[in-house]
Amino acid sequence: MKENYNILNLPRDLREDLIGRKRIETRQGWFDLASIQEVHFSSVKIGPFANDELGQYYTNSVGLIKNSEHYGEDPEILIWLPRIGLYGTWDSSHDELHIFPDGNWNTMKSNLTPFIEAQWGYEGDDKIEHITLEDAERYPTAFDFIPYDLDKTVHNLSDGELNAFLERYEDAILRHPDVSSLDDAYFALAETYYRLGKKESDRIDFWRKKLLRILDYYPEGEFHREREGAEICVWASSDLGLSLFRNLLDKDEKQPEYAGGASLLSAFLIHFADRSESILEISKSPKYTTAVLRSLETAKRWALTVVNDELAAKLKQNSAAMETISTLVDRIGEIILTNPENYSKEEVHSIRHKKVVDRLVKGWEHLKKKEYTQTEELLRSIFSEYAEDAEALFLDARLHWLKTGSPEEGIKRAEKNLLTAAEGDFAGRGRLYNLVGCALDEMGKLKQSLDAFGKAAELCPRESMYAANLAEIYWKMGDQKQAAQYAKKAKSMGDKSSIVEEIFQSTRSGSKQSE
Repeated sequence: MKENYNILNLPRDLREDLIGRKRIETRQGWFDLASIQEVHFSSVKIGPFANDELGQYYTNSVGLIKNSEHYGEDPEILIWLPRIGLYGTWDSSHDELHIFPDGNWNTMKSNLTPFIEAQWGYEGDDKIEHITLEDAERYPTAFDFIPYDLDKTVHNLSDGELNAFLERYEDAILRHPDVSSLDDAYFALAETYYRLGKKESDRIDFWRKKLLRILDYYPEGEFHREREGAEICVWASSDLGLSLFRNLLDKDEKQPEYAGGASLLSAFLIHFADRSESILEISKSPKYTTAVLRSLETAKRWALTVVNDELAAKLKQNSAAMETISTLVDRIGEIILTNPENYSKEEVHSIRHKKVVDRLVKGWEHLKKKEYTQTEELLRSIFSEYAEDAEALFLDARLHWLKTGSPEEGIKRAEKNLLTAAEGDFAGRGRLYNLVGCALDEMGKLKQSLDAFGKAAELCPRESMYAANLAEIYWKMGDQKQAAQYAKKAKSMGDKSSIVEEIFQSTRSGSKQSE
């Protein structure tokens, strides 16, 4: 701490006076003056002052306010400016800096109210002189001009231009750690160090140290570049990559795989495939298991299907990493099946279903060709491993309907199969109810079919087919209003069936005529 005092040129009288927290009452509410252990080392920004200034001016600051009644933690309401050698107040809402040219702590401390309230236009008898900086020319050596969007600038530079970029901006940026608005600038340096490290193999450690330092500049909890910066971070340190991944999971994102989880694991396995056990260890915690699994599966899917993505392409070309993902997916699946009580029924079903899905696909192929014996053989194989798989039970009910030629028999088999279908298999159970609805429709029992289609839609609210079927039944029953409602819903979900289009167009034109 003493070293920081010296670096930031804290006046001796200030250091000696801030031995404890003090409360100051003002017309803007109370403000708690920080103790010397609580002062906030940061930077403040001003500008831009002209239309062609695409950036802002930064100078270091020491925030002297710990808390306030109406503004929360806003340390820079009263600040020491070490590079200017003066006290001031910074309006964070407008990026305005007001300085007190005649202020020294011994004279200020007896009445800090006019200094604190200066940015709000204090008009008391004890009003003090202050200057609002309208440019950085008064103190040119105290400010660093840092342009906006430096990350985009670096991204468009050739490798040969990177050193010139560092010469121009590196020192200025490094003078200002822990500043949220410099996210782009920090990431610009991070990408620069990474690219130079990849280019200069004899100086990898040098560039990695620089990279780790700049990544540490981000305010705590404010690094949000897990996806685009995945390979940069993992290259800097395997431990950093794992830490970022775990932190991402702790953020309780609904889909961490898309927020950077898949990218971080892709990069990790490309560079550190021999440390795959570390990923497995994270997955052993029930609160992380399925998120790790989804991140691995997404990483593999992107590698196989996404084009124009450098990281996905690297993963696809790395056969060892791809094989490791498959192994990890299998092992994490076993973790879930070994301890099913720790996971939802849907999660357990998902793992069990993956083990039979290939046979299920083949079963449908045989059914379409009316190869019923082969379909039955595959179903027996599936049921020997997972008798409750509702999608397999749906195939079984459909097969029985076709073999008997009786929709009534199809309904009986579907209703029987619903009794044993896995609760977590929403898709399969939805299809079984849909089969019942289709059979009732074929039998002319339209009103009864509504209940079956409704249950299917309730189980799978994002499945457009069930809304389309409800629209068709209401249309057949002559209820144009309900038919139009469900047709519109099905269409909004992407359904392109002819019946939905017919209902949609007919009811829309009818509505226009009634107007």
